[in-house]
Amino acid sequence: MVALLWLVASALAAALPGAPGTLDATFGSGGKVITPIGSSGDTATSLAIQPDGKIIAGGFCFISSNNDFCLARYLANGALDTSFNSTGKVTSEIGSSQDYGNSVALQPDGKIVVAGQCVNGASTAFCLARYLADGSLDTSFNVNGKVFTSIGSSGDSARSLALQPDGKIVVAGRCSNGINYDFCLARYDANGALDLSFNTTGKVITSIGNSGASVQSLALQPDGKILVAGECANATDLDFCLARYLTDGTLDSSFGTSGRVITPIGGGDDRANSLALRPDGKIVVAGECSNATDFDFCLARYLANGSLDSSFGTSGKVITPIGGGDDRANSLALQSDGKIIVAGFCNTGSNFDFCLARYFANGALDTYFNDTGKVTTPIGSSTDGAKTVALQADGNIVAAGFCDNGVSYEFCLARYEGGPFDAKNCSLDIDGDNRVLATTDSLIHHRFAHTHPHRPWHHRKRRDRRHHLRAKRHPQHLAANPRLSCDTVRDVAGAVKRLGAALPDSVSPGKPL
Repeated sequence: MVALLWLVASALAAALPGAPGTLDATFGSGGKVITPIGSSGDTATSLAIQPDGKIIAGGFCFISSNNDFCLARYLANGALDTSFNSTGKVTSEIGSSQDYGNSVALQPDGKIVVAGQCVNGASTAFCLARYLADGSLDTSFNVNGKVFTSIGSSGDSARSLALQPDGKIVVAGRCSNGINYDFCLARYDANGALDLSFNTTGKVITSIGNSGASVQSLALQPDGKILVAGECANATDLDFCLARYLTDGTLDSSFGTSGRVITPIGGGDDRANSLALRPDGKIVVAGECSNATDFDFCLARYLANGSLDSSFGTSGKVITPIGGGDDRANSLALQSDGKIIVAGFCNTGSNFDFCLARYFANGALDTYFNDTGKVTTPIGSSTDGAKTVALQADGNIVAAGFCDNGVSYEFCLARYEGGPFDAKNCSLDIDGDNRVLATTDSLIHHRFAHTHPHRPWHHRKRRDRRHHLRAKRHPQHLAANPRLSCDTVRDVAGAVKRLGAALPDSVSPGKPL
């Protein structure tokens, strides 16, 4: 009996994930991947996770004398996928000189769309490229796989893209009005042509604030409305700014004031860099806010009508210092349980590192995540920065950006354990019968956890006992508590393996608690 339990415990301990917020040791080298692509300046700005678990990182890289679009595709273990352009890497010269890929999206057919800014003649323009699943440019997209669109008078930069269910492509960013910048959007048909049903030209320009604005992120609502967030200038500094559009490109007057929302968050410049939509229609925005000395992570949550959600943080706002100086939140993702993952880079005193924070749905830091709700990770030899974050189907968290190799920047990724939530429910099936029963599985860890004198989980004893009292009356409670499942299975499996302890003779299958 003891030998069998030891074998089961060994298998469980090997299979169980690490604690939430720890690096996933099965990815790359100790949870990290560094990939040189160009000769310098490689920066991953966006991620997409394929249904098969492969990871696409897109951004820009310095090739010869200019920056170009670049992509890398990785297997689930972090190795480059050599079925993608034979090397796992692709670089594409789009415009006549400097090209910056800022956003990546994956079509249902496996094609990859990248949007950014490219020099097209004398100024920069919105530019897009579409790739086949093998990494080659898709010649059904505007003949050569590339599209250029001038929106304003100059200085156009596409910062974010999203794919509509009908295959149309929505892109948002900033464009110059000759004096400063405005929000600007474009919508394309699936073949790359501008969609003339969108504001009759396929383009929209929106003035917001009183002296310049820039979209950094966009999201599509289920009803087809288009939501964008970024920064806009008031009389003295920058604020969070949002706008919402109807499907035809006109501003949605039911949102904020005439379709616009402006929100000061900190004590100085506030920049919204990422947004996401909750299933209930609430809008979560993350970015960086000044505390008058440096920058902190900051979030705001809005109701569907654009008003701040007072049930989130303090009056709808959350400000979180992470490191010892500037902390810049660049990207956010929503877990299926409502928790919020925010990633960026933080000053550790000597340089910048990847940093993440996880919040409960009410805006409080989730202390199950690395015990503090925050984690900082050095990746390269010096300055590192996460520019984007994405969630895998198993709940693990992938962050990507740039890291310094001592000479230049390279693509770098890190994968973190997401811990238990709906998409990653650690099984409590200790006896391996594919069932979780209070009369067997729970009895094993219950008897061991509450009788062994050297249990290492004493700090969770009170909480676990409450769960087990409920389990006696409601066995289905066990399967509904993934946090209990992961903690207790990990602890009991580890303890049985370390101590080789025998369970009480009274333990037998089917014996009631």
